[in-house]
Amino acid sequence: MRRGFKNMAAIVFTVTAISACAPAPKPVVVAPPPPVYIPPPPPPVMPLPPGGAAASMKIPALGLDGVRVTPNRGLSRDEQIWHFRAALNVAALNCQGPVWGQIATQYNKFIVTHKVQLSKSSKTVDREYVARYPGQNGLRVRDTKLTDLYNYFALPPVRSEYCDMALRKVVEVNSVPVAALPEYAVGGLNDIDGIFIRFFDAYAQYERDLADWNMKYAPKPVFAPLPQQTVTTPSTTKATGG
Repeated sequence: MRRGFKNMAAIVFTVTAISACAPAPKPVVVAPPPPVYIPPPPPPVMPLPPGGAAASMKIPALGLDGVRVTPNRGLSRDEQIWHFRAALNVAALNCQGPVWGQIATQYNKFIVTHKVQLSKSSKTVDREYVARYPGQNGLRVRDTKLTDLYNYFALPPVRSEYCDMALRKVVEVNSVPVAALPEYAVGGLNDIDGIFIRFFDAYAQYERDLADWNMKYAPKPVFAPLPQQTVTTPSTTKATGG
């Protein structure tokens, strides 16, 4: 029994000795995971003109007081009355539908109710234009400016807000005393013109936002290299004497 135990101990010792002499296992190198590509966030949406306006349009500049110089600024009292009438006239022509259609009816009532003051203002404005443009046809100048004014009031991007305002104003003006028309027309014209001024201010902000967007996100132009050109110089021939 003791002999068997000795033999077993010898075997264990031999195995242990052999294991001690064996080379240590090499460490297993685990490759790091590939980097995860995170795409950059998409650029913000390119700014668009307010009210579906054209991408490029000319808007009135700011005056020294910081307010847009529209055709309705710097006017005499009678010019303001006549411009107010023009604003309602354009609305009567351009604002259609079951609601805005009332404007035409109310406008016809307006020019009848206030015909004395309107006629007086028109004649006064004629005299002002003749005096303002000496040596020119003042009345023709007035007609040209009135055409420009009609086009101004017909600006499509603000049509909905403009028609709503015109309907409110033409109903109100038909309820004021005849003698109060001049005062009401001045305030009414300012309210109507405010719609256009707010649009022009929004358009100016759009232009600033678009310029900033283009600077940050617009694709940069790629310029192709110019083809190389070979420059040749005319050869000179020496003259030989005879």
